Amino acid sequence: MSSTALALVLRPDRTATVISWPTTGTLATLHTAITCRNVEAVTLSPDLTMWVDEEGVPNGAEVNPSANLLALITGYMQPYFGTAVITGGPDTNGDTKGLTDDNVAALLELLGIDTPIPSPRTEPVSATIPGQRTK
Repeated sequence: MSSTALALVLRPDRTATVISWPTTGTLATLHTAITCRNVEAVTLSPDLTMWVDEEGVPNGAEVNPSANLLALITGYMQPYFGTAVITGGPDTNGDTKGLTDDNVAALLELLGIDTPIPSPRTEPVSATIPGQRTK
């Protein structure tokens, strides 16, 4: 099991990418991953947060089936549009925690998405986000 904090990027085309979740610069990471100016946090549970483009609907973003399924499972009936990033919940300081590789594996299985989870010695599955520090 990896000790690297992760985040899960869910796209409207039902593809997903696992990225490293930084300890600083999390807002910039969200803006880059979602490709937006303003993010909105949706607290799915105390340990799970979904981040979406606050302006997804007016900007014409596509419906995100994976994000909507995850939201529905956790009790949210509102549709979500565009790319979504799934992270852990807040820590005791209010900073957003990353996901563990077990968390990511469970979410991918729940959503029926077949995406490899990077090991601690490999790069993320997709291109590295600009400014993201990797090991």
